[in-house]
Amino acid sequence: MVIDLWDRDNERMGEHMNTDRRTPVVFVSSTCYDLKQVREDLKDFFENNYGFQAMLSEFDSFPIDPCIGTFENCLSNVDQSADIFILIVGNRYGYVTDRGKSITNLEYLHAKAKGIPVFVFVDKQLHSQLKVWESNKEGDFSTFVDNPQIFEFVSEIYSESKQWIYTYESVRDITTTMKHQLSLIFSDGLRYKKISHTLESHILDSNISAEALRVLIEKPYAWEYKFLAYVMKDEFDKLQKYRWDFRYGLFTTHIIEMSPSELLDDVSVKLNEIVELNGILGTLLNSTIQDAIGEAGTPSDLEMMVYVSKQFALLYERVVAWALYFKTIYTDEVFTQLLKLLYELPKSMLTQMDNFVDRLYAEITNLPDIEDGVKREIKLTCVLDEANTGEINEEIERLHELLC
Repeated sequence: MVIDLWDRDNERMGEHMNTDRRTPVVFVSSTCYDLKQVREDLKDFFENNYGFQAMLSEFDSFPIDPCIGTFENCLSNVDQSADIFILIVGNRYGYVTDRGKSITNLEYLHAKAKGIPVFVFVDKQLHSQLKVWESNKEGDFSTFVDNPQIFEFVSEIYSESKQWIYTYESVRDITTTMKHQLSLIFSDGLRYKKISHTLESHILDSNISAEALRVLIEKPYAWEYKFLAYVMKDEFDKLQKYRWDFRYGLFTTHIIEMSPSELLDDVSVKLNEIVELNGILGTLLNSTIQDAIGEAGTPSDLEMMVYVSKQFALLYERVVAWALYFKTIYTDEVFTQLLKLLYELPKSMLTQMDNFVDRLYAEITNLPDIEDGVKREIKLTCVLDEANTGEINEEIERLHELLC
């Protein structure tokens, strides 16, 4: 497979109607009593200035499930309802749950895992003490905080989450920052709305990743190729279960008992099947992907790029299932070596498919976002290991001679 990169003038037709409209929910996370006024002011800020629903646990409007506990309700609301998450860290860490972290800490982790916009505000005095704590973690900081674990929390936000942190002295600092940040979110939303009216709806309904969507919106240099690389990588990232199944020979189907003659007939059918699967691989690489990319000077077919990515991943699943089939067979011990060879036959094919996607992703996404005038050619190959096929044929001939 050879990919030549060129400029494209891409125009799309179609509409994407978003019927899932509702009032945005802003979840405000902090300890309550020491930041009571800050929380009330933020509720007023989001609801009266923007018409958002501000979700704060001390108000009657906070949804609860009476069948679960307090902090489970908090986490559930983050998981199910929050669109924007505001974390405010004062000088109190708060109640430590039986999970070893405060409710606020757990709410933050759930928001990060959900992938929604997260904005972190840390008290300026606490922030100024962070470096002191890092150099003397055994020191006494009881005059500043109720629990030194709050320093660990903020430090983890910095080091592990790579989260941007704002400092504040008053609620005005928070609202001023959020006015600017909400305007950026609104701007991004307008850009998404614009792109959604110039793309066919099923592309946006295909659960494409944020990176793939960013490429569609920003249209950097070689953006259509980058879209293909992101979508292909996203589909293959979902296949880890199948990689483990193949590595450890794990299967969920029933054991199949076969006589020698039945097995040899079955092997003949299965070998034809793997040849067909290899043919599908060739079609995907040599025809389908090329057709999705299109000829020079013509727009790529984005819907087809999503299609070929899903088909490529589905083929991977089918090849793993083909190999695991031979783990389910119970027969005479004389066939042990043949079954082992058959099980291992697709190993090279699977490895090359993984390598193909990894290299496609690396080669394409490392391209600059601004054209630099350099003509590039990317060559990618993916073939079945013929040597192992020959070894299988030799073993089948040996078994025929032995049994006859």
